[in-house]
Amino acid sequence: MADENKKLRSKQLREKYSELGLSALTEQERLELLLSYSGCKDCESLAEELLSVYGSVNALADADPQLLMKETGINQQAAVLLRLIPTVSRTLYMERFRIHTLNTANAAKEYFSSYFIGAVSEQLVMTAVSKRFRIEKTVSLAFGSADRAAASYRSIAELVIKSSCTVFFIAHNHTFGSADPSDSDLLFTKSIIEEFSKLGAVLADHIIVGSNDALSLRESGLLPEFSQMLPDGYTIV
Repeated sequence: MADENKKLRSKQLREKYSELGLSALTEQERLELLLSYSGCKDCESLAEELLSVYGSVNALADADPQLLMKETGINQQAAVLLRLIPTVSRTLYMERFRIHTLNTANAAKEYFSSYFIGAVSEQLVMTAVSKRFRIEKTVSLAFGSADRAAASYRSIAELVIKSSCTVFFIAHNHTFGSADPSDSDLLFTKSIIEEFSKLGAVLADHIIVGSNDALSLRESGLLPEFSQMLPDGYTIV
């Protein structure tokens, strides 16, 4: 009888969503409906428990899947399904609102903010652009904070040497914090500027993406010389 009631509950939620849309569902009903596709036995109770701990579906989607399974006891199916939310969102966003040119700090912040949607750990990426700042290639160089990513200097140099471009962006994310740069972020940027200069390349900007904001080091003024010597064609506020 209990199983039949749970099946009926799931059916009612699917029908409610189909007829009235997502906005008609409460936060718990949204999570419950999502969990119903993961094979969990009591989605209603599990949804209530997860929200009491994490507070929102958004916070759950940002949680590390392994940690989520360990702390809440949910199955791998449910953890992966929750993780897919920001990952799929990132893909859809980048396809629908694709940014082709990074000729302003705002465009660069928007591009890298969308790039890091769904990231569960800090990453360092590098983007090569044409002389008109059209995106040519974006590659992931390292996982870890900017100071740990210092080991990727060789990878950065190799990319510059092999590329036909001479202008580049670097970006990294602060997964669960603000975009404010740390001292190591600033030191890392200075080192990259020097390395690029030796290779005849230009660092257009270093973008840092936080959980709710993004920062352009060119725009921030935290490295005065970097902010004052803008590459031709790139503008900041």
